Amino acid sequence: MVIEGLHEKKIFDRNFPFRFLVNKDINFSYPQHWHNALEIIYVIKNNFVVMVNSRRYELKEQDILYIPGGDVHEFCNETPTGKRLFFNFEVSSLNSYVDIDRLYTQLRDVRLITPQDKDLYSAIEGQIRKIIKEWQKEEPMDELYYTARMLDILVLLCRTSASHIMMETRGKNDNGLEKISKSLKFIEKYYTEDIHLNDIARAAGFSQYYFSRLFKEITEKNFRQYLNEYRIKKAETLLISPEHTVSETAYAVGFSSISTFDRLFRQIKGCSPKEFRCLHIGL
Repeated sequence: MVIEGLHEKKIFDRNFPFRFLVNKDINFSYPQHWHNALEIIYVIKNNFVVMVNSRRYELKEQDILYIPGGDVHEFCNETPTGKRLFFNFEVSSLNSYVDIDRLYTQLRDVRLITPQDKDLYSAIEGQIRKIIKEWQKEEPMDELYYTARMLDILVLLCRTSASHIMMETRGKNDNGLEKISKSLKFIEKYYTEDIHLNDIARAAGFSQYYFSRLFKEITEKNFRQYLNEYRIKKAETLLISPEHTVSETAYAVGFSSISTFDRLFRQIKGCSPKEFRCLHIGL
């Protein structure tokens, strides 16, 4: 592994886009860094604290944390001993098989998955245990096996990406869940355009007032907040490429004002778009 600025490179030992690490280090900590590959952390023993994009995640035993590629994260030394598993996988290796841009969109959110998530947790934890068992056996064709298991996990994450927020509030308004799911897909499709609350409410088949209340109840965010966060996440992908300037990025993801883009980016990411570019590509 090599860290340049905050960018961690060469994380894969072989010409294979998968890494599995078992960590039992005493007083373990690791500074801020990011890498292109996604990361999944599975805590076996004792608690573990992870900071992702300046947000604190306190993982308990058996918890699973999914971190998208490109997100800045660090591991904090708050528990002297413990055991945690780290899985990395390069999503771009699937470019020949899927629409990568859409896949990145579906996998854009940090996900803390706990035993309370029941079916989703059981399914993902089951795939993790299969990887562990294969790793212990060191069987031939293990690379193919690891890829298959990671694909199983990605399918589970993707199929719950638009609904994982709503799953937490299921029961509040089951009748509106399908409509809100459609509205999230509407945002995914038209986020680059000048869309407003009345546009998405009409697309969902609700009055503006009722939709606004329902959207906030289910997602715990208002429409504008959700849209801005979605646009900023899409902007991150463009900013780490030197081919796009900050202003070009702002317009490309749907902002009509550079100052608004800068202000919201600082508010959500804790740094300016320019500072974010410098951290990721060293300019």
